[in-house]
Amino acid sequence: MNTGEESAGRTMLVAVGVALFCSAMVTVAVHLLRPVQAAYAAVERNRAIVEAAGLASADASDDTVVSDFLSLDAEVIELGTGAVVEGVDGYSFDHWAAGGDTVPPEVPIYLRHESGRLVRVVLPVDGRGMWSTIHAYLALEADLNTVAAFVVYEHGETPGIGDRIQNPQWLSLWPGKRLRNAGGDLIFDVSDDPSVPAEYRVDTITGATVSSRAVGRLVRAWLGEDGYARALTALARREGMTP
Repeated sequence: MNTGEESAGRTMLVAVGVALFCSAMVTVAVHLLRPVQAAYAAVERNRAIVEAAGLASADASDDTVVSDFLSLDAEVIELGTGAVVEGVDGYSFDHWAAGGDTVPPEVPIYLRHESGRLVRVVLPVDGRGMWSTIHAYLALEADLNTVAAFVVYEHGETPGIGDRIQNPQWLSLWPGKRLRNAGGDLIFDVSDDPSVPAEYRVDTITGATVSSRAVGRLVRAWLGEDGYARALTALARREGMTP
């Protein structure tokens, strides 16, 4: 091969190498940026999540919401066992996309850690209201038994009546409520029943009793054995809260 042919061959090899390198970089970038893209695509849903996590207010900018959302640890768990589902992107996983009111086998949860310690866990919950499916997020404190926040993401309840489940005054009653007693029994409820101790009870909304009781039912359903009960036990073990 003469000098010209050798030069052309080297040029071709360099060009191919650069093309392969660029292709690899694009692939890596797409993979790394996928959670960011997903966060922007679902920014309103993620706004509810970070509000429940105690990171941003409802009127925070989209950039703040995305940044706070990506600071959470997003996992997909198997409700039947509480195990983390490997190889699934928790930031983009949407178990609500298929619709329906039944508890699915796999759901995303969102963990807020500070200095390596769990601060809050945010759990998606849903169920039938009076006229619609209510989608919301229940946040628990690090003990996994104390409500930190309850945020309603979307619903189709009656304007001026059922939509009062989004009233900040009513939602402010949720933080600090306990879920289970010392024996592990689920006591929490949305009720006006005086036999339910106040520390486990959120009062119903006068004039929106049906919708507010529906919220109580769906939360209890998701905290039961077919919901998050096993997952919370498994999470407590993973976080070193139980022997």
